Amino acid sequence: MSRPAYIKFAMPLPLIRLRRSGPLGRDSSLTEIPPSRPGGSLLRGDMGPAAMGTGLAARQRGASLVMAIFLITALAALGGLLTQLLVLGSEETINEWYSAQALYAAESGVEWAARDISAGGAGSISNGVVLTNQAWMTTTVSPVSIGGRTLYTITSTGSAGGLVSAPRTQRRIVVQFMP
Repeated sequence: MSRPAYIKFAMPLPLIRLRRSGPLGRDSSLTEIPPSRPGGSLLRGDMGPAAMGTGLAARQRGASLVMAIFLITALAALGGLLTQLLVLGSEETINEWYSAQALYAAESGVEWAARDISAGGAGSISNGVVLTNQAWMTTTVSPVSIGGRTLYTITSTGSAGGLVSAPRTQRRIVVQFMP
């Protein structure tokens, strides 16, 4: 009967189960219980040919690459969302600016029509330029006689952006004026 060779360890192992034999169980001939994994080692971190590819570190070898790809994808999606929000915000700002220009053009049309009526004119104008190549006004006046006096209803439409025939925005103001 041959005895298995003993493994010499450079560091102490936590707990090694040993078989004992003899009348009192204290025989000097102790044998090691074979490891549960065939060809495996009892030393942690031993990366011999038998242990390659079977440890926890070997099974998680591509995990950091997967996490990096996930992180890059998430950051790219977040960047795309922020870009979309920035473009949408810029478009809203431009539309608001044109809307304000159209409102001021309509107010200018009301002021112009009131001054023209006070000076004895008709008060109507079509596509009057308020701001060159940017804002226009169109006013119509409807007079109504009430008790010997004339009440004028001034409708002024301000347009801004685009072309005179196809403006980007329009604002309309209706005012009643009695000189």
